[in-house]
Amino acid sequence: MLVVKIADIPEHGLHFDIRDERKSIVVNGLDVPLVSPYSGFMDVNKTEDGRILVEGSFSVTLQLTCSRCLEHFDFSVVESFRDIFYPDTLGWDHGVHELSREDLDILYYRTEELDLSLVYLEKTYLALPMKPLCRDDCKGICPVCGKNLNYGSCGCNRRVTDPRWEQLAKIKKKLLKG
Repeated sequence: MLVVKIADIPEHGLHFDIRDERKSIVVNGLDVPLVSPYSGFMDVNKTEDGRILVEGSFSVTLQLTCSRCLEHFDFSVVESFRDIFYPDTLGWDHGVHELSREDLDILYYRTEELDLSLVYLEKTYLALPMKPLCRDDCKGICPVCGKNLNYGSCGCNRRVTDPRWEQLAKIKKKLLKG
């Protein structure tokens, strides 16, 4: 955790070197191992009206599982970011408010501290592919025997027909012969 007390941010701002040694992050309830730790930098500045400007960049390499062949592969994330946190003076959690498109890009803080590690964790989550692939032309696994088809063909007859269509197939053969 990289927690900063807002009152302790000096006029000239703060500079942090990001060096997060965590072993994994949780994505959709699953532990995703890190191959290399988070590294980068972050600058934090406070404006006169209470906004907090956070900008920097980071890199990290994660070990993902291919959604087709189930092999593990390394996935690198290199991101730059610039976020502005506004003080929540309107109390957004009280009542129902209609949000405009611009409101969806605004970040708010409610406490006197900010956990800045959440900034680069969020950017990591957003950079992850919805369907991780070890490579674009991944062939996946055979649905019959389970062999990884990236290492060669398995020879299985994958053309399994539904037995309900057998009578129709017999009629088709008769028509083609005759």
